[in-house]
Formats: sequence, structure tokens, C-alpha cells
Amino acid sequence: MSFMDKMTDMVKNAGGVAQDLAKNAGEAAQELAKAAQDKAAYLKELQSLKSAIREQEGLILAIKTSIADKILDTQDGMISQEVQELCKKVKEAKSMITGLKNQIESLRAAASVKNPEVEKEINKAIAEIDRQNALDIAADVEEAAAEAEKE
Repeated sequence: MSFMDKMTDMVKNAGGVAQDLAKNAGEAAQELAKAAQDKAAYLKELQSLKSAIREQEGLILAIKTSIADKILDTQDGMISQEVQELCKKVKEAKSMITGLKNQIESLRAAASVKNPEVEKEINKAIAEIDRQNALDIAADVEEAAAEAEKE
């Protein structure tokens, strides 16, 4: 085999290797894109559940404030039917929060099975959402306190 034949074979082999690498890179890129898509879907669902929890917590806070106002306005010390209904609403909202938190745990479990990396990212996102919710609640409490001082 001549030098040129050997060079031609080497170039052909290198071309084949390059094609294999390109194919593998394409497959890896598709897997990465799918993982990113899964992560986005999980995070969207997670944010939706966390927002629903926040809404229920806000409802509880508003109802508790209303209950406190009703109790303070009570003349005879008897708890009115209206206050009892408000207490029932608080219990229902707390039950809904428990259900939403269970959905979040199911979402985490599904992410874990599908892709452990997605689960790590979801846990980071949950921590960030929880931190933001805590900041939002603190701001709401400060605002309510400022309004109460005005009255």
C-alpha cells in the first residue's frame, strides 16, 4: 500500500470518527434539550402549586383577622355563627394547602425518577420560591401593621 493510499485510509477513518462524534453530540444535545424541557415543565407546575398555597395562606390570614375582629366585637362572649363559618373556611384552606403540598411531593418524586438532576434543580427552585414567599409574607405583615397603626 502506497503512502497516498495510507493517507486516504486515514482521512476516511478520521471522517468516520468525526461523523460518529457529531452523531453522539447531536444525541447528547437532544437529551439535554429534553431535560431542560422537563425541568421547565416541572418548575411551571411547582410555581403554580406554590402560588395556590400562597393564595390559601393569604385567605387564612384574612379570615383569622376577620375572626379576631368579630371576637373583639362580641358583647356576650358567645361565638357567633359567622365566626364559626370563618373557622370552617380556615380549616378548609389548611386542608387544601396539605393537598397542594402532597402534589408538590408527588412532583418531586416524579422528577427524581425521571432525572435526578431535574430533582436537584427543582429542590433549588422550591427553596427560592419558599424564600420569596417568606419575603412576600413579611412585606404583607409589615403593610398590615402599618395600616393597623393608621386606624
